[in-house]
Amino acid sequence: MQVAWDQVPKALSELFYALELFISGMLLTNIFQWTYSKALRSRSGTHWEKWGPVYYVGFAVPTSIAMPFAVVLVYIGDVGYPGSKMWEGGSWFPNTPLGIFMYVLRFLGTISFMIGVIQIVDLHTKIRAKWAEIRGTATKTTLTQANTNCDT
Repeated sequence: MQVAWDQVPKALSELFYALELFISGMLLTNIFQWTYSKALRSRSGTHWEKWGPVYYVGFAVPTSIAMPFAVVLVYIGDVGYPGSKMWEGGSWFPNTPLGIFMYVLRFLGTISFMIGVIQIVDLHTKIRAKWAEIRGTATKTTLTQANTNCDT
């Protein structure tokens, strides 16, 4: 079932635009705080080894929130509307220069967020150790290292 954009009530669209911004902002900033505290208490090594995940997640916060924030400004606050629309012609996908830029920015933020979270929980180390254990090529050092990083 498809619904045309003009069949969705404006108030409902605005509600979900605002909820997306609020929930995204809340989750991303809380995960950033958790990443910072985890790096502070449990990571060591060079500056980048310790704080790299925090930088990745810190970059992801504004870049991931930029599009929902712009949508709220343009479509709820009418800032620059209609000249600053992010999609036109009934499209559900951004098809204007501003919309495409915001979409790319959000995509970069999502990738950065994923890299930061994977690094802070040492998922790559845990998967490598489990793979070695399953294949029977695990060394005692590999298993010990993976087990000591399981405090997430």
